[in-house]
Amino acid sequence: MSLVRERIERWIHQSADQRCKCYIFFTTVGSFIARAVQFGRLPFFSDKYNFLNQVFVKQCWAWTLLLISILTLLRVIWDKLPLRKVYLIVLRLLFGTLYWYTLTSIIDGIKDNVGRCSVQPGEYNTKQLCVTEGGSWKYVMDISGHMFMMVFCNLFIVKSLEEISQLENSDSLPHQISRAFCRLLVLLFDVMMVCTVLYWHSPPEKILGTLTGVLGYTLLFKQLSSFLPTNWV
Repeated sequence: MSLVRERIERWIHQSADQRCKCYIFFTTVGSFIARAVQFGRLPFFSDKYNFLNQVFVKQCWAWTLLLISILTLLRVIWDKLPLRKVYLIVLRLLFGTLYWYTLTSIIDGIKDNVGRCSVQPGEYNTKQLCVTEGGSWKYVMDISGHMFMMVFCNLFIVKSLEEISQLENSDSLPHQISRAFCRLLVLLFDVMMVCTVLYWHSPPEKILGTLTGVLGYTLLFKQLSSFLPTNWV
């Protein structure tokens, strides 16, 4: 039991860069294993309408925005964070929101427009038209929005926590409480990622979702800084 706890704690404190590799590896290998083995359904977790999926996963970027905003406010109050650093965080949140909105729109657009209708195939070439005419829509290609959002949000949160841990006053009680909520959210998303890999979407869809999440993290935390003044980073 202590070994399991130790490994969970080690994973919780895993860096964002290491998580990128782990997420890609686990999604790729786990997806094909899940397809081959066909794991049995788990009560609650294999149901996409469960409470955790509806309240937290589908709203994961909103939860990320809330927690990172609270952490930023604490850094301004307790750590006297310079405004130039606040600008960088705000830019990341803004561009992160833009990236999230763009990718979810693309994912929904592909799912709703690239497919085949069961009623007069070829005539009703969108999901809305197909369903209106009483048909069922079979999409040809999809990107796992769940994997995209959870990977993107987890990497965003973990990297933000890494930056906070470097501060002198990062052990204050408000910081500790906020970090605890962040880590709980990250752990929840990790669990739901496992469920997604085991039960939902095809391997290519899950791999593409994971890669788009990693891409967003790379753009925000690796590339964005190169376009900003050096004293902001």
